[in-house]
Amino acid sequence: MKTGMLRKLHKDIEGFTLIELMIVVAIIGILAAIAIPQFAAYRIKAYNSSAESDIKNISTSEAAFFADWQQYGQTAAAAPGAAIGADSGVLLTGPGGAATLIAAFVQGAGRTLQIGLGNGVGIVANADATGASFTAISKHTQGDSYWATDGDVTALFYENVPGSNGTALVVGNAIASTTNDDITGNNGPGGTAWIAK
Repeated sequence: MKTGMLRKLHKDIEGFTLIELMIVVAIIGILAAIAIPQFAAYRIKAYNSSAESDIKNISTSEAAFFADWQQYGQTAAAAPGAAIGADSGVLLTGPGGAATLIAAFVQGAGRTLQIGLGNGVGIVANADATGASFTAISKHTQGDSYWATDGDVTALFYENVPGSNGTALVVGNAIASTTNDDITGNNGPGGTAWIAK
């Protein structure tokens, strides 16, 4: 009797059929096909948010710099020893150490204000010849949007350039600074108009 029960029990234990396994694999494949592009889109969105946050921070830092010295600054790799020329801000890429500075624009007094940058975010800030206006641009290397701000307006601007993730900001993307609005009505690095946020 025991042997018969074991045979019946053994006969009732079966594995999955090939069709059942293929259905499970197909469902997992469909879910992966949906989830992977969404994950990539969320990553790009996070990179863009990092660049947006840093452009907001540089705008705040420029306002503080102006409050202290009555002039805007521009990005520099180190404290200046002499006066800096108009629109000669350098590209800084985060994260940086003590050399990540907005440098005083005039008199070569070495006035500086440290700014923090997110990992992979590039930023360039320019000031005009008098230090009365500034522009700044930022982009995360893995993001697909450029961000800009201007000392003449309070809005932030952005330009979405699909397919630009993997492209770093370069100094040539910087916006020249004048004492009137420098961003509104102008095109960004991707060739389309800046959009106010």
